[in-house]
Amino acid sequence: MEAKAKANKSIWGWLTVVGLFLLSKLKWVVGIFKIGKFATLGSMFVSLGGYAMVFGWKFALAIVYLIFVHEMGHLAAAKMKGIPTSPAIFLPFVGAIIGIDPKNIKNAKQEFFIAYGGPLAGLLSILPAGLLYLFTSDPYWGLVIELGALINLFNLFPVSPLDGGRIVTVLSTKIWLIGLLILVPIIFISPDPILFLILIFGAITWWHRYQEKDKTKLLSSEQTFLTELENERKAMLQIEERGNRIIMLKNHLLYKHRKLQSYLQQHTNTSKNKIEIKQAKLKEEWVQKTMNKLDFYEEEDYPVFQDLAETYQTRLKELDEELDRLQTYYETSLKTKVISLLLYLGLILFLVVFLLLGMAILEYNQHLIL
Repeated sequence: MEAKAKANKSIWGWLTVVGLFLLSKLKWVVGIFKIGKFATLGSMFVSLGGYAMVFGWKFALAIVYLIFVHEMGHLAAAKMKGIPTSPAIFLPFVGAIIGIDPKNIKNAKQEFFIAYGGPLAGLLSILPAGLLYLFTSDPYWGLVIELGALINLFNLFPVSPLDGGRIVTVLSTKIWLIGLLILVPIIFISPDPILFLILIFGAITWWHRYQEKDKTKLLSSEQTFLTELENERKAMLQIEERGNRIIMLKNHLLYKHRKLQSYLQQHTNTSKNKIEIKQAKLKEEWVQKTMNKLDFYEEEDYPVFQDLAETYQTRLKELDEELDRLQTYYETSLKTKVISLLLYLGLILFLVVFLLLGMAILEYNQHLIL
């Protein structure tokens, strides 16, 4: 009876850690945390105590060790690319999180590098356990091998925000959809709240990616319209009579405003393309914002034109950066794709080998465990 309880405890330990560890993958959307330099060490001991109370200190040491090395892999990869991060923070029964601002990751190739660092370090973390088993024949090291391989293999599943989902961005984000379609029947066969949570986050991430084309159209439209407004502002500065500048600009804006309002009244509740409606609303907002500035400054000619210049140019710079990121982020060469695919599949293969090795060790030593 005691042996059965121990076996169940081990199984539930694996499932809990593997499942809840996946929540730590939210680190990709967590901002940079301002946490003290001892946060990693302190949170590690808190997490260690939590695991030990439930699963025993040996299991706790294995889990914390494996998670620590995995997260250090991400941190080391980010540091190599010069990308700032927060320290790794351990959360009992969740895993660990690190803060990485997604805006600091320039392209899919960098995202692959940082995401790959975690599971690669996870693979390396298993090697000492293999050597220790050779020298001691203690089945405990078989548990460490199996658990390490299981955690990192599951984490390589190609659904964002798991590391596997981040890794395959360098290949194609269409793989996310394939991963989601595979995950659906798995959930039906083996219902699990953690898998369902992964499905939700994965679906949201895929949907955001799917909508990027529309976002690009919207931002491009805003860029074109703001450039038009900026050119009009410059043209007004060529008029010698200052008093007429604001009046003429207001007339231009009123004409645009009426035209946009008429368009929106006609098409808002029709089957007109939603993106075109959003573009018109955005243009109307910029016209209204410009008119408000003109009213605020009243007859102060020079300050209002300077203010408008700063407003337009600041936003145009932001749009340039955002559009460049959207249009080039996922662009990678065929060579990069092939190398990345081989590295991804190779890592999976090695982890599978270690998983089978760990299972074989535990099976061989089953009489000692029981």
